[in-house]
This record gives sequence, C-alpha cells and structure tokens, in this order.
Amino acid sequence: MAAWGVDRLGEVVEKSASEVYLFDPRDCAFILVNKGARDNLGYSAAELAKLHPWDLKPEFDEQQFRDFVAPLLNGETKSLSFETAHKRKDGSTYDVSVKLQLIETGGETVFFAAIQDVSDLNFIRQRFERTTRQLDSILHNTQMAIFMMDEHQQCSFMNRAAELMTGYSFDEAAGRCLHDLIHHHYPDGSPFPIEECPIDQAFPERHLMTGEDVFIHKDGQFFNVAYTASPIIGSEGEAIGTVVEVANIDAEIGSREELARSHAALEKSVRIFKQAEKIAELGSWEFNTETQELHWSDETYRILGLEPDGSITLERSLQLYAPEDRSRVEALYLDAIRNKHSLNFTTHVVRSGGDFRQIRVMAEFVEEPNGDQIVMIGTIHDVTDKLRAMSDLHYAAAHDDLTGLLNRNAFEEGARERLRQALMADASFFALLFDLTGFKFVNDTFGHQTGDKLLQQIGGRIAKAAPDHAIVSRWGGDEFAILSPLAMSESQARTLGQNILKAIATAVDLEEGVVSVGATCGIAQSTALSSLEDLIRRADLALYHGKAREPGRLHFYNPGMELRNSERRIALQTVESALGEDRVQAGYQPIIQLTDNRLIGFEALLRINGNGRSVIPAGDVIPAIVDPVISRQISERMFENVSRDLPGLMAEHAGVQYVSINATEADLISRDFASRVLRVLEQHGVDPTCVTVEITETMLLVGNNQNVKSVLEELRSHGIRIALDDFGTGYSSLTHLRDFPIDRLKIDASFVQDICFSPTSKNIVQAMVVMGRSMGIEVIAEGIEAEEQRSALLDIGCYYGQGYLFSPAVPAEKARAFQFGYSDRETA
Repeated sequence: MAAWGVDRLGEVVEKSASEVYLFDPRDCAFILVNKGARDNLGYSAAELAKLHPWDLKPEFDEQQFRDFVAPLLNGETKSLSFETAHKRKDGSTYDVSVKLQLIETGGETVFFAAIQDVSDLNFIRQRFERTTRQLDSILHNTQMAIFMMDEHQQCSFMNRAAELMTGYSFDEAAGRCLHDLIHHHYPDGSPFPIEECPIDQAFPERHLMTGEDVFIHKDGQFFNVAYTASPIIGSEGEAIGTVVEVANIDAEIGSREELARSHAALEKSVRIFKQAEKIAELGSWEFNTETQELHWSDETYRILGLEPDGSITLERSLQLYAPEDRSRVEALYLDAIRNKHSLNFTTHVVRSGGDFRQIRVMAEFVEEPNGDQIVMIGTIHDVTDKLRAMSDLHYAAAHDDLTGLLNRNAFEEGARERLRQALMADASFFALLFDLTGFKFVNDTFGHQTGDKLLQQIGGRIAKAAPDHAIVSRWGGDEFAILSPLAMSESQARTLGQNILKAIATAVDLEEGVVSVGATCGIAQSTALSSLEDLIRRADLALYHGKAREPGRLHFYNPGMELRNSERRIALQTVESALGEDRVQAGYQPIIQLTDNRLIGFEALLRINGNGRSVIPAGDVIPAIVDPVISRQISERMFENVSRDLPGLMAEHAGVQYVSINATEADLISRDFASRVLRVLEQHGVDPTCVTVEITETMLLVGNNQNVKSVLEELRSHGIRIALDDFGTGYSSLTHLRDFPIDRLKIDASFVQDICFSPTSKNIVQAMVVMGRSMGIEVIAEGIEAEEQRSALLDIGCYYGQGYLFSPAVPAEKARAFQFGYSDRETA
C-alpha cells in the first residue's frame, strides 16, 4: 500500500501536515493513509490496509457510507465536504473536517480524502457559544436597563430590564432611534431636539456621557433616569455604536425632594437657634469685665496660632491684630465693654511666622447665673478661606472660565455703566462684535481641546490689543465683544478693530500644529438715546451684514442695514405664518422625454399662497428659505405635501415615473433626515423608487461632507434617486460625481436658454451630456421654453428635459395648475 502511494503521489502526501486517505472506490479498502493520519489514529499501515472508512467513523455503517459517497461515483457532484468524527485504535474519537473527491492517478480512479482535525476548533466554538449564552444571561438578568445603538443611532439591542423600563419590546424598538422612541419631548410637551441629546452625542463626540434625564414610557408616562452612554469602539479605533446603561431613579428623586423639604425645615430651625449656633460654632472665648479675666477655648488658640497657656490677657490679645486694624478693634472692644454692646466685626490677625488671617469676631453680654456679674461671651471664626472662596466665586461669576475675559453678564453690567457715564459726560463710545471664521473647521479637524486652546490664545490677543479702560468679553461660543473707552473717535475705533482682526488672523502654533482662523467685525457707536439692547443689536446687524457680504473685514453700522434686516424679518414672518396657516403648498413643473414629448415626471416647487388665489414668489422670501430652522420646516411640509399628492398625480398621468423634491443644506447635515423622509413616504404608501431628492453642489461643500454622503447613501439604499441640480454653475467638480451617489444630472437653465444661438453653450451642454451618460447618469436639461431648444438638445443626445413643453395629454391650462399648485377643480 505504501509503495503504491509513493509511486503515484510521492512523499508530499506521505509527509503532509493534514491527514490524507486514498481508498478503492469498489471495495473501499484503504490504499494509502499518510503518516499524519496513522499517527493520529494509532494504526500501522498494515492494520489500516485491512480497514475501511466506515471502520473509522462511528456514525456510518457500510451501507450508509456507500449511500453517502454514491453522488461522487454517479458523477452528481465533484466533491463532498462534511464534518464527522474519527475513531482511534484506542477507542477515543476526534472531530474532523473532510473533503472527499475522486481523482485519477496512474490510470486508475481512487477516492482522495483530505482531512483536518477540528477538535480544537470545535472546542473553541463550544466555549464561544457557552460564553455567548452566559453573556446573554447576564445582560438579560441584570437589573440595569441596557440599550445598544448602531452607527446610525438605531436600537440594535435591549435587555429585559430595558423592555420593562420602557414598555417596548425589542421587536418594537429594533431599528428605531432611541431618542425618538423614549426621549423626544419634555414633560411640558415642548420638543426635545436630538441635537441637544447628550446620549445621542456620545457616538459622534466619542465621549462617555453621564447624567440624569427624563424618559417617556410607552404608555406616555415620564420617569426619571440616570444614564451612562459610552461609544463602542471597533478593532480599528472607529466608533461603531453606543451602549447606554439606564437606571430608574424615581425613588431617589423622591428621597431628594424629601431631603429638600427637611432642609427647608432645618433652615427654619437654624434661624431660631442662630445665635446659639454662632456661639458654639468654632473657637469661643469669655471676658469678665469686672475681673478682667480672659479665657480662650483650645480652638481659639489654634485659630490664632498660639499654644494654650492660660495666661492670655485683653492687652496681649489686642497685640495679635494687624497693626493697621489694632486701634479700630481696641475702640470697638472698649465701647462694647463701656456700653454693654454686642460685637460683630471682621479683621486681620498676624499669627506667628507672619501669617495673615481674616477672622470674624462676635460677642454679647450674658448675666451670670448668680446674677452678680455680667460677662462677655464670644466666638472667633477664621473666615480666610471662606472670603477667598467668595472672592473666587465673584470672579468666576463675572469671567469666562476658558479665556479669563469677562462673561456676557459682566459685560452687560459694564456696558450699562458705560452708557450711564457716556450720558453724564456727553460722550460716546463704540461696541465691537467679532465672530471667528473657520473656527468650526479647526474644532472638527483637531478636536474640542485644540479649539479651546485656540480660543484661549485668541482671547489673550484680543485683551492685549484692547486699550486701557476697554471692556473685553467672550460674548459666547466663538464670538467676542469689546466696548471702547469713552470719547474714542471713529478712526480710532476703526484702527482698533483692524488691529484686533489682524491679531486674530495671525497663525497660532499649538502642540497639534499651526492653525489659523479669521474674523468678521461689526461696529456700532453709542448715542445719547442708546440702550444696551439697541447698541448691541446695531453692532450685531453690522456683523451679520459683513458675514453675508464681506467676511473677514470690519463693518460699521449704517441705517441702510435696518431695511435689509427688516426684509429678512418680514420674510421669516411671512413663511412662519404660511406654515402655521397651511399655506405652504407644492407646485409641479413637468419633466418630459424629449424624443416624444411624453410626460415622465414632475419637480415639486415651493408655492406660498397669499390672499385669495395670489401666490408669493419664492424669491420674495429667500432670507427665510436659507434660514436653517425655517428651511427644515419648509422641507418637512413639502415632503408631506408631495407624499400626499403623488398617488393622485401618478393615477391621473400614467406615464409619470417620479417626482423630484428639493432638499436643503439643513436637511443634509441632519442625521435623522433620511429616516424622516422614509417615515413620511411610508405613512402615505409611497414607493421610495418614485421619489428623487434634488441637491445643489454647494450642499456638498459643507464642513461635514462625510455626513452628507452617509445621508444620501442611506436614501439611495431605500430606492430614492439623487439628482444634482443647477450643474454647471458655481463650484462644479467631477469629484462630486465620483464621490457622491448621483443618479441624475440637471444642466442649469442658463446654458439651455442660449443653446440655439450660442455655440459655446451648445458645446458645454453637449460635453455635460456625454460626460453624464458615460458615467451612467441620467442627464436632464432645465428651463426648456421653446421647440427649438428641444430639437437642439435631441441633436446632441439629451433625451430628457424640464420646462413648459407639454404633450397633448397635458394641456396648457392644466400645466398652469401644476405650475401654481392648484387643483383641477380650481382651474375648471
């Protein structure tokens, strides 16, 4: 047998680390069993030559084995892979993994079995499964509620305690945002934004978050909890989820409330026994005015830095007071003794070694029990540390703990005093507000600690650049405010502002590297009628104007800014009112297939109904549309309107395949945007594949474009298509088509309108069409208004367009209805 194997397979099989078996397909007698197998089984080659495979496999008899290998002999399969057990000569067994196949060698067909001992692997598997069961048992039997959230902050695990605490089963909570489930609004009904949820921030911040909060049970009841939210870090250091441990502390809160009530009762008792408490508080002393005897307690000696010796006198005690206080204290004592007055004063004493301490002395006259003498009984309290702490507290209350500059409250107090001084002196001064540019990038790139160091450096530079008697503060976040001294001229204020802008813009060398930011400054001058609120409002208005138009420079307030601010305020009020009165609707602009002028889709456009049938153009409320809060509310309303209208539109126009809806920058930087969109579509029974979300390239340039990409990929994973709007204008880059999931490319109308008479525009559009189609992206031309444009687009291979050309199925009067969002009944 060994010779046969060596002749045909050589020593490679014989010396293989794996067990190798060759046996005859007719009688299944072993032809070759290599050394590794023989050693493991304990049989010699001669013994194995008399055995068959079923002799080594307790789970098979001869017939079962022949039936098992029949598919190989019949040609039904080329190999068999399975796990089984081998029986050694000594009767012990071990687990093996087998790969069995027929091979030809030397003109003969034999069974070839490659076998791997998997005993250790199976042992590890069993240990892992047992450990997993133990971990599950621990998690499910602990009294602490445990939640786990994945990288999308969706619930991926709840133990039994969590289910009992919240009232939700894991099946109900799985895949849902924990914040939306049990943490979405306050007990008073006001919304709890997810951006302010510290539990939700543990993942992006990658920080341990602990604290107390209020959760909502499934039945609507609120309960108090203590929580710890920890980011789950993967093997490569990436954050892959969050684990949250929660405990119900209703009972503890009740105890605290009871403690507070007890404390209030104690305070009442303290007031009653206040004088007695003062006498017994710390060191005590007694002075007999008739015998002139003075007695100190041991604590009094300690406070004054002396060793108890019983020989203290009034004259000696007076020598302990600081020289500058001594005569005043002596006069107080003599007057109290002469007129039987009580004592209550604070002063300084000098202990041995020259250590100055502040003490508070209190005393009153008490008649002795026998009534023949009146003594002065007093206390002495070392208040050095207390007064120092109070001083520190006053400083902390008035200063920003990061930069050391005045905080906003102290700044406002100083500003009111400066306004009063200016009025009395018939003078004026300037308020300068600075807003840093690029600070968020530094914070996001290097982390909050680096951002804090940068703020400290900038705060120091601003303080150094400010003149004497200027009031300098950290206004909040990355904003700083300065009030100039009185009687500063406009040119001096300009120079001051420019010097500070220059100081801020100078690069800062930190341990993490060299970083730099800029700033924009708004300046307003006080007037005789200025209030603090009006002065700051004007400086802030100048700052807002500068950031919008010329960031990084100095901008003085002028009355013309009031008009622009008024326009913005009116726009906000108009849109907020329209949202509240349900006057924000969707108008639908057709998207057509240019080859046959067939209607295939719509773009939903914002329409705000005014009085009666009038429509407020979107251009009139642009300041509101770009506001991050209002834009998100508009987006939510538009998705709701379109989801409600889409089934009817598709039923009436059989060729319509989809509707496009514009997203805003505020949408894309919101982590819950995709889930909100999908939830609205589901509520109205809308197939996500019938919806396209339109974005502009400027939205891809926000600081956290990775978050934008994640949002778009999540939408696309559910079938929603992504369209890149206004392509060709602004900052167009092919990297956006490469790096973001773009399905449709919309060529800006400015190119399409010139296509019939401008060869340059035509060439640009053709290049865009060729590029898009080569990348598998559907190209749509916007702004089609004439048949000539449609023909020109078809000539260069553009098959889809958006505008006001209609097929006979969409008459002009209905087109106008779509355009302005009216119903058919209204246009009849």
